[in-house]
Amino acid sequence: MGFAADAPEYYSDNGVRVRSKSEIIIANMLENTGVPYKYECPLDLAAKGTVSPDFTCLNVRTRKEYIWEHFGMMDDEEYANKNVQKINAYEEKGYICGVNLIMTFETSRVPVNTNVVREMIERFLL
Repeated sequence: MGFAADAPEYYSDNGVRVRSKSEIIIANMLENTGVPYKYECPLDLAAKGTVSPDFTCLNVRTRKEYIWEHFGMMDDEEYANKNVQKINAYEEKGYICGVNLIMTFETSRVPVNTNVVREMIERFLL
């Protein structure tokens, strides 16, 4: 997915452009722990069409791939409804939370929890 000309420019420590400050946190933690990832790598979900998950990560030790979606505006009703459909489409395609799908969430009042991000990386990706 491209970036709109007026979109804010956020970059990870390794220079990967992402869409939000929370995605910078996740990208930097992945980079700092040596987890290889691709940002917004297209994935076909039959029910939803082609989507671009935030991160496609590789556990180098097990060679297992994980999709990581960060849902950053869960207090926006339209955004939340759209993404519940996306989560369902992931599950229909065999991406199951805690198996090969990692999900993090935040609202305008509850920011992403870096301890949770760290725990997800340690549990699934190292």
